[in-house]
Amino acid sequence: MVVALADDGSSAFEAEERVVIALDFGTTFSGIAYCFPNQGSSKVATVVNWPGIDGEAHNAPKIPTLINYQGSKFTWGASVNPIADNIVGVKLLLDPSQEKPLYLPTGNIKSDLKKLPKDPVLVAADFIGAIYQYALGEISKEVPKSYMDLCQKQFVLSVPAVWSDAAKNTTLQAAKIAGLFPVTLIKEPEAAALHTLHDLGFSLRIGDAFVICDAGGGTVDLISYEVEATTPRLKLKELVPGSGGMAGSLGLNKRFEEAVKNLIGEEEFFRLKKTKAWFRANTQFDREIKTSFRGKPSEEYFVNFPMADLDDDPANGLESNCWRMTGNDVKDIFAPLITDILRLINEQVNEGIFLVGGFGGSQYLKSCVEKAQSGIQVLQPSDAWSAIMKGAALSKLPKTALVESTKATQHYGVEAWSVYDEDLDYGEKAVSRRDGTTRALTFTWYIGIGDDLRRDQVIKFPFYRSIDADYSDSDLIFQDELYESKDKMAPRHKSKGDAIKINCIVKSDFRGVDQSKFREKQDTNGKKYYDVYYDLVVKLESALMTFSCEVGGKTLGLVEANYRN
Repeated sequence: MVVALADDGSSAFEAEERVVIALDFGTTFSGIAYCFPNQGSSKVATVVNWPGIDGEAHNAPKIPTLINYQGSKFTWGASVNPIADNIVGVKLLLDPSQEKPLYLPTGNIKSDLKKLPKDPVLVAADFIGAIYQYALGEISKEVPKSYMDLCQKQFVLSVPAVWSDAAKNTTLQAAKIAGLFPVTLIKEPEAAALHTLHDLGFSLRIGDAFVICDAGGGTVDLISYEVEATTPRLKLKELVPGSGGMAGSLGLNKRFEEAVKNLIGEEEFFRLKKTKAWFRANTQFDREIKTSFRGKPSEEYFVNFPMADLDDDPANGLESNCWRMTGNDVKDIFAPLITDILRLINEQVNEGIFLVGGFGGSQYLKSCVEKAQSGIQVLQPSDAWSAIMKGAALSKLPKTALVESTKATQHYGVEAWSVYDEDLDYGEKAVSRRDGTTRALTFTWYIGIGDDLRRDQVIKFPFYRSIDADYSDSDLIFQDELYESKDKMAPRHKSKGDAIKINCIVKSDFRGVDQSKFREKQDTNGKKYYDVYYDLVVKLESALMTFSCEVGGKTLGLVEANYRN
């Protein structure tokens, strides 16, 4: 998918009155928060009256991220029949390159994609559009209609920090297809940090450091922050590159499913999954057992499979369609995910730890972190589940906390022909260029792992291209490849790197550039040609880079970026 990223259009939507609408599009649950910045307060509200929600779940800030298609129509959220063949976890399909840990049951991404009625970005857009349109009606009830009509809408969408740039961009496109514009992205731990510090209101000093651990349904993200300034507003900076992985609570459900399959056998489990008995048992584990588990071997839970007609297995606790799960049984399900999260936390610099997100609300997870990080305070905000969407809304308020800088999680650079160096380029392919020089293909890395990236910082990647004197219009459509690398040391050549790949291909249109900007040259045969010098300009925003192109300091009008998974 090719998308224009040079201008997010936000300047065209500046308005005296505005409403900020923040959307937390989650793997298992999603929600929307909002605020009116011109009302003179930093109060952020959440949409809580969702269709299909009743009973104890009424006034819940989130709904299940479920969608079910019936031809061209679909139902969504809590209105979906829970035992139907629903689409679950479409968010994870937006980043198929995300590495899956070995402790989760093996799946087939290609098979999951084939089951969808349309491209995952369009499924995501349907869901995002549906909850936004409904939420807009709820938000409109809070203020007079005349005022709501005056307000320009400003959207913020949170994304996992560990996602690839391609996945973040795909999520952005889903939001735009859903009608959210102008929309900006914010990393989920950053949003959680903004809300947590704003909500707790305790005194912070310059130099204080803490970790935000956002443990959600699909992913776990961790970023360490240090207080850079406290007045006139709180300013934070990232201490080390963020880390994370697919250790979210959805993994617990998948491991519970695997445990039941091992208990009753694969053939019997295949039959069970088609019944209401499985839905009841799975719901019981999801809503009761994994949320109340405290890690004690003495705990026991009775998982019911009503009318499933399962064979008794007393030795393993299965009798009369009821499985007696011991504390150790549940602990085995949690174990590898807890180990993974503790490892990630241990890699971060910290003086305090905030657990947020749905999984972040687990008391068992909190106790494990406290035990592993003795002497370090572990805090669990009371509204950890809604911290991300509230923080995303706060990010657009002028006087709240601000993350001033982040740390690069990988190298970014370009590959180009450079003058051959006998020492550095020995053994690499060399070619003779039209200017008579011998050159080799080498990387220049403009951003390195761990580099401080200031908010709204602009980095210029200089290029030049040679074109024939009798060039045509098509010769003035340039395509440049921006590379990324996770190698510890940034390699000079492709042959020396283990983790190099194309981040995106940037397409620039030079047909409107005055030819006087081109440098006239002659090759070794006396034939005239032109060198075109220009800068690929990268602007660093909260969660995604934007691109433009400059010739002699003047910005070109059309630049497109095609991201690669």
